[in-house]
Amino acid sequence: MSNLRSLPSTAPLIIGYASNANSGKVDRAIVDGANIIIWSFIHLHITDDSKCTIKTSLDLVEIKRIREKYKHVVHLAAFGGWNGPHPPTFSNGSSLSGEKWCEVFMKFNEESDGLFDGIDWDYEGNDNLDAPTAKFTLETLDIMADFTTEAKSQGLIVSMAPAESYLDASVDPDSIDATFSLRLDLPPRAWTSPEDRDMIKGFSHAGRQCYAYVIAKAGVESFDFISIQLYEGYAPYVYEVTRAGKNPVDTIMERVDGFLGGYVVKGMPLTSSPEYEVKIPPSKLVIGIANRWADGIKFCKIDPKTLKDAYDRTENKYGEGFLGVMFWTINEEGDDAKSRMTHALKKEFQDLHPGDFGDNEL
Repeated sequence: MSNLRSLPSTAPLIIGYASNANSGKVDRAIVDGANIIIWSFIHLHITDDSKCTIKTSLDLVEIKRIREKYKHVVHLAAFGGWNGPHPPTFSNGSSLSGEKWCEVFMKFNEESDGLFDGIDWDYEGNDNLDAPTAKFTLETLDIMADFTTEAKSQGLIVSMAPAESYLDASVDPDSIDATFSLRLDLPPRAWTSPEDRDMIKGFSHAGRQCYAYVIAKAGVESFDFISIQLYEGYAPYVYEVTRAGKNPVDTIMERVDGFLGGYVVKGMPLTSSPEYEVKIPPSKLVIGIANRWADGIKFCKIDPKTLKDAYDRTENKYGEGFLGVMFWTINEEGDDAKSRMTHALKKEFQDLHPGDFGDNEL
């Protein structure tokens, strides 16, 4: 598609998820400095008469207005979401391949005037632990990987946003936490003491290295960026900072070092080897945070100054900073500048590349 946009050429990117195109908050976020909008969500869907389509409640007309107004901004469509559907199957249990699903998306995107420059994988678990989507199937992960490689061959941008437990670089390499699992109903690994267990009140919605399989099969080179959701509920990050009292910048850097240096995931259902080294270069690594909705207990709060300090340390250590910062969600941005994550991130990072942040009028 000739109108596909490329990633902004210089870091750090400011990436925001959004579902409401009509509130004016996306326009405001772009003016504040967001240069990638990830629209949540679209879904792979099979109709009652077995037609394969893309299903969404997004206002595509309004997204088109935003796209046409702000020419420098990249727009991606996200699959999944918490409690969201995973790829569907036909009545006989079979499904399309990832390559074929990509063709379905390409047709949908063409019919939508090329609204989206690419896609983002955000498949997650379910509040209901008995739901089919409280675990992954290998078929779902294969669809993600095969769709990814086909999408790249078609010139699309591809990203993923695993919850921290789904791609956890800070694990003990000799523990079970470094072992692949399809389950999305596990207790969070760091919260092990009786006091911790009492605090999380039976919460059991973690995964274990599941997204590593998608990277292994598709190849890290197939992804333009990978956003690690440090704001996962009761994530290892929030435990280490709030319960163990570790320095937030040091804690982020442990993750950065783990991804950039590489860590091995065991028990992978790969034909080549049961072990795979997850290694993400800084040019593809994005730190995922929450904005003002986070409570700082279950969901971590990370201030922009902490991110800037981590970015600077990454740049000093590796010769370049990580690619950018992602946050969930633009829908929760406030009206005043102090309550808007995009404004705060721009304020911290704009001295690096002042010309990269749009000063468009609303």
